[in-house]
Amino acid sequence: MKTGTLLDRRMIYWYARPSEHVPTLEIRVFDVNADLDVVLLLTALVRGLATALLLEIGDGRPPPDPPAGRLHAAHRLAARYGLGGEGLDPLGGGQVPASTLVERLLARAAPGLAAAGDLELTEELFHRVRSSGCGAARQRAAYLRRGRLGDVVSDLARTTAAG
Repeated sequence: MKTGTLLDRRMIYWYARPSEHVPTLEIRVFDVNADLDVVLLLTALVRGLATALLLEIGDGRPPPDPPAGRLHAAHRLAARYGLGGEGLDPLGGGQVPASTLVERLLARAAPGLAAAGDLELTEELFHRVRSSGCGAARQRAAYLRRGRLGDVVSDLARTTAAG
């Protein structure tokens, strides 16, 4: 900020942070999804996981603390291959199918999801997203049909409007 490289603090890249103006946690990934089902799924998962972790911490169990490098590597794999590829377990470090990682996340968040009344909806949304494919897969397919980026933009517009 002092060097003028950034115009304001909102330009600092982050995955999650406490909001500076409202009493919430801001999660960066939500603002890049065109599919409302994905946004709802992620929202429920974050709330469920946060609730479950708070319960665990309340019971005296330490929160997970994966190495930052492993988190970055897991993020790169998820961005590149989506649900259809291999993912990196941020806690254990091994590569496993990404859909398995999401199933583990659902299981970990289940107590919090159940407490909020979101467990059934979250499972339904996950199965819907899993069967229809993630946004990156749909964007690649739209491009491959005719090799036109305009088709990707049109597909994104249709997806957003359908939400």
